[in-house]
Parts: sequence; C-alpha cells; structure tokens
Amino acid sequence: MKTLLKILLVISLASCSKNGDISDKSSAINAKVEELTTLKKQVAALNDKIDKIEEELIQLDPSRGIQPKLVATAVIEPEGFKHFIDLQGMISSTATSYVAPRNGVGGYVRQIYVKAGDHVKKGQLLLRLDDAVLQQGIETLKTQYKLAKDVYDRTKALWDQGIGSEVQLLTAKTNMDALDHQIKTQQEQAKTFLVYADQTGVADIVNIKVGELFTGMTALGPQIQIVSNQDFSVFVDVPENYTGKIKAGAKVEVEIPALDKKISSTIFRLSQSINPNSRAYTAEIKVPSVVGIKPNMVAYVHILNHANANAIVVPINIIQSDDKGKYIFVMEKEGERNVAKKRHITIGQLTDDNIEVLSGLKPGDVFVTQGYQSLYEGQVITDKSITL
Repeated sequence: MKTLLKILLVISLASCSKNGDISDKSSAINAKVEELTTLKKQVAALNDKIDKIEEELIQLDPSRGIQPKLVATAVIEPEGFKHFIDLQGMISSTATSYVAPRNGVGGYVRQIYVKAGDHVKKGQLLLRLDDAVLQQGIETLKTQYKLAKDVYDRTKALWDQGIGSEVQLLTAKTNMDALDHQIKTQQEQAKTFLVYADQTGVADIVNIKVGELFTGMTALGPQIQIVSNQDFSVFVDVPENYTGKIKAGAKVEVEIPALDKKISSTIFRLSQSINPNSRAYTAEIKVPSVVGIKPNMVAYVHILNHANANAIVVPINIIQSDDKGKYIFVMEKEGERNVAKKRHITIGQLTDDNIEVLSGLKPGDVFVTQGYQSLYEGQVITDKSITL
C-alpha cells in the first residue's frame, strides 16, 4: 500500500512539471507574435509615409515619376578596321606540261620509262616509240652509202692516175654525199621517236601502255601530264563592279580549306579584259608550294581593299533608320539624368558584324548596345553595363 502511494505521488509531480514547461513556451510565443504585429504596423506606417512623400515630390518635379529604362552601353574608341573582298578561286600549277610526240604525228609505244607519280627532270626519257620502219630505211641507206663510197674511192683512184673524166668523179662524190646526208637526216628523224620530259615536276598522268598509239592527247585528255610542284597560282574571277577598286600588288589572304592553311600574298596580275559571259576579269595570285597543295584545289581569296588604323566601328545590328537616314542611340547627360539621343551617322564598309562609321560619332561617345529597340529621343535611361 505504501509503495502504491509513492508511485502515484511521483506521477503527480511529473505531470505538474510538464504543464509548467508548456505554459512558459506558450507565453514566449505570444510575446513574439505581439512584437511582430507591432513591427508590421510600423512598416506599414512608414510605407504610407514614403508613398505620400514620393507623390508630393512628383507633384513638385514630374520628371521624378519617370522610371529610367535599363540599357547597356559602350564607349567609342578608335580601332583598326580592314575590309576584304571575298572571292572563291582555284589553285593551278603555272607550269603544267602536256607531253607531245616530237615527230608531230606520234607512233606506237615500244617502251615506257615512267609511271604516274614519278618525279621527273627536264630532258628525262619517258617513252620510246616504234621506229622499226625508219631504222630499216636507215640500214638500206647505209648499204647504198657503202656502195656509193666504194664507187667514189675507185673513181678517185683512177682520176689520180689520169684515167676517167672529172664528171665521173663529181657524179660519184655527189651520190656519196647525198646518201650521207639522207642517213644523217633519217637519224635525226629517229630521235623524234624518243619522248622526253620538257620540264621538271611530277608525272601526274601517265595514261599510255606499250603497244598503244601515242599522240599526246586523246578524247579522254592528255596521255602524259607533268605538273610542277613548285609554281602555283590562284585564279579568281573579279566582278566588273570592282574595277578600279582592286589593283595589282594589293595584299590578299589565301585560305585553303582542304589544308586548313592561310597564306599571305599579293595580286600578281589582273587581266585587261572583261569576260562577256561572266562579266568578270581574272586576278592571279602567286602562292608558295606547301605540303599537300594540289592543282584544282578550291581556295578562298580575301583581297584587302580598305584599311583604317583609327576607325570608329559599331555593331551593325544597333543601326536604325528614319526619314533622315541611319542613326544609333547615344547616352548624354541632362542635369543629373542620363537620356537617350539619336545620333545620325554616315556608314562605310562592313566587315563581319561590325561597320565603319565615317561621320556622326567621335571618340568618347557613349552609345547604346542593348535595349535600343524601343528607345525614343530624350528617354531617361540607366546603364547596366560596364563601359569599355
């Protein structure tokens, strides 16, 4: 019985302690809620007061009611500007040789001494044509010459002894000399059945076999073509509207996409006539031999036709138009405010996304680069960018 009373007493004391803690926490929460309510009332009162003062200020100065438009700006700074005329051309070897037979008619091939891709030197033997008939003729002439010489020698010996006539001696000598001349002529003719390289380079095409007729050129193209691997040029067609704007010696940049290479050069030559079909004239640009370059490769030529080391340049996309011409917005100070002002400009050449401004702007001017689309003259603006 005593034990039971002790247990009930402990439970009663614990319950009283827990109720006391809950009561303390509830009091703290109520205090915080009252404090928060008081602060909110104070904020509301301050906001009402701020709104009232702003309304009074706007009545005194209406411009304060205008919200500035957020824009980005940049500062005009002179910079280098170059304009190129971009044209597409083709690489060509200026020393391409189409090998032809020296005898003018050709002949059937007896031996070939070169294959496609071989490097050859000027004067190197490439082909031997069949000259069997010619050689037989030479041998016949040699036999005749041998007989004619023997007759001459005998006639001369008799003449030296006082036998025979001078006419017989002269006739024998004439026959001998004529045959000797014919032999030498035929031997020179036989040399024309040997086909030699007429320049140093690479045998790019060797389209001939032993036993085939070699004439130098067929309906399919050259039978042997030698390409110099040293002398290359790019040829481009220049539209006639650039006449007078491009001159020999002008600086150019040649871009060869297939080789991922860019080569600096100059215009070597300009043709003096306009092609009536293309309405263009030809420009030739010499290029050095580089690894991998081949005739007929596509090349892009960028011809420098205008350069200004201290140009005023702006992005093309910010330029707008009105009845007075082209203009951009600049930022100017009016009192304590920044406002947008139209600035009419004269434009020049365009390169990529930038255009040269010839007049209307000066170094130090601040122009709007973003947010210009809906601006109007005199609109209050604020700059969100970091000026350049």
